Amino acid sequence: MKTVPEPNAELLTAEDVHTDVAFLNTILARRSAESKAYDILQHPNVRKMLDKLISEGVCANDEEAIEKALETLVTTIDLSPEGRLG
Repeated sequence: MKTVPEPNAELLTAEDVHTDVAFLNTILARRSAESKAYDILQHPNVRKMLDKLISEGVCANDEEAIEKALETLVTTIDLSPEGRLG
């Protein structure tokens, strides 16, 4: 069934559509990242490591433990163009 727009309704400009699509893409990317993060955090070995870091007082929460772990990994690996991840 086709619907006819209201006679006085404003049509979206190309810029409006672009802004809306960009916003939706951002939301979808965030949802995807959240889903991946959740899956990783539910892995038994990861959960065990995070819980140990927190229970030992090394980190206050999951976020801090993950941040410190990534900082340690990045400083351990040579990230120069000639290095491992270059």
